Amino acid sequence: MRRLLFIFLTCCIFPSAWACTSFIISGKATPSGRPMMFKHRDTDCLDNRIAYFQGDKYAFIGLMNAPTLDGEVWSGVNEAGFCIMNTASYNLREDSLQCQMDREGELMYHALASCATIADFEQWLTTYPQPWGVEANFGIIDAQGGAAYFEMNNSRYIKYDVNAEQSGYRVVTNFSFAGRYEDYEGYERYLTASAIMQEAFSRENEMTAIDALNLFSRKYRHEVLGVNYYQENAPQYIVDQDFIPRRITSAVVVFEGVKAGCNPLHTIMWTALGYPACAVAVPLLVHGAHLPYYMLARETAAAQANDLHSEMCDASLRIKDQWAFPMHISNGKRYVALQTILVGNENKPALMTCTNDVETKMQSDFLPLYQQWTTDKISDEEFWQSYDHMANCWMQTYYDTFQPYLSNEK
Repeated sequence: MRRLLFIFLTCCIFPSAWACTSFIISGKATPSGRPMMFKHRDTDCLDNRIAYFQGDKYAFIGLMNAPTLDGEVWSGVNEAGFCIMNTASYNLREDSLQCQMDREGELMYHALASCATIADFEQWLTTYPQPWGVEANFGIIDAQGGAAYFEMNNSRYIKYDVNAEQSGYRVVTNFSFAGRYEDYEGYERYLTASAIMQEAFSRENEMTAIDALNLFSRKYRHEVLGVNYYQENAPQYIVDQDFIPRRITSAVVVFEGVKAGCNPLHTIMWTALGYPACAVAVPLLVHGAHLPYYMLARETAAAQANDLHSEMCDASLRIKDQWAFPMHISNGKRYVALQTILVGNENKPALMTCTNDVETKMQSDFLPLYQQWTTDKISDEEFWQSYDHMANCWMQTYYDTFQPYLSNEK
């Protein structure tokens, strides 16, 4: 019981004490005119889920720590098309106030309930009680073409308009450009993510949400060491240090916004719960009645505040713990089984192959339907009816595809 209480308190009190990798691509830099925002979440609370909320002004969906009941989210989108996420920063705080910190999730929860645009957010901050209790970089895109990062501490912020970036994008990890250079954190991942982004922008095709996951969250590349592992050169194990995917990765969220002035309800929040090599990105939209059951807290656990886990996250973490990080003694947790992830294990397919197979099926189901819906070729009712049917099948597709790993536990 004491151990469960410790885990619960760790997840709830210190939710942003780790790190994240993120980027925003301006809609002005994409062929479709749609902005994209990416958050690769690293944290000490690995059990994550999705939840729906009816805010004061707007309904929204958000990524949550599983034990949390209400009041904070760690990224999300509302029905106005306002999307927000954050990365922890460690070089911005300028005061010694004895105030409650790590309130980024609380700020994002209330912003989603109240704001439709970046301009709304800036105005809203003037009324949000200080000290804010944050030291973070907040990323926002909206349905009016807005795209920006806010570097924030307890009392002030600096805004960076991604639409004004010559590159068309901005990459952010765990330091703030306006903060102290000597306290930069996550710089190694920043170098890797920046190199990947520069290469991605040299290609002709527009980056999709699944492209982003594969290029960043499933890429074992280390720019400082000059290594880039793939199927042909994967060693059996590598040290889990400063790659973008890490043992403490809990989820990846990719927001595909809408072109300025288009229907904000068409904004997609692609969400992969768990370790990216064995987690799949499910396309989610802001509609409380049409969120896949396996991304939410289990209904049977609704009355048990200590077990609000999602089925999808539990399945992916189970595979990760048994196969991606199978060494559970000594310093074993620091070693990732790269051959299992990229090549395969004991006549089993690579974890990455399983993940790609499931996502290929999901995209072939969802994207044609989404295209029909957003071009008014089918009604809202027809879209949701088809979406519910296919989404309810995706969990079984996951189980069937990963069956060799789920049925042969160590």
